Amino acid sequence: MKDRETDLIIQLASNLVNAIRKLEPQFQSAFYRFYVEDYQLESCSSYTVPGDVFIVSALDQDEFFVSMNDICLELMQEMGKSAGLLLITVHKNFDYKIEFEYENMNKWNISLLDGGIGIPTE
Repeated sequence: MKDRETDLIIQLASNLVNAIRKLEPQFQSAFYRFYVEDYQLESCSSYTVPGDVFIVSALDQDEFFVSMNDICLELMQEMGKSAGLLLITVHKNFDYKIEFEYENMNKWNISLLDGGIGIPTE
């Protein structure tokens, strides 16, 4: 992985932790999913506290989503990808993981609709 890609991934994880800590200082885990394909992009985020899950409102946290989307687009460009999906998971101890997918664009959905539980699912 190139240095610039690594810097962008660290920036994404840091931004996610900072945004979620402002919403809920006692969060357990947080998730951010980004998808881009055919000039269409989508992102969503959620976090957990003991016994509950909350979806991050794109309307209330628009600056967060705009910033994260811009960084994700730059990361995908740096990686030479025009389409893809990524999921960032961070934990309260600041451990983080980033995963990429280029085939199944429905992977890791974050939703409370249609039986969703608010955390990424396969």
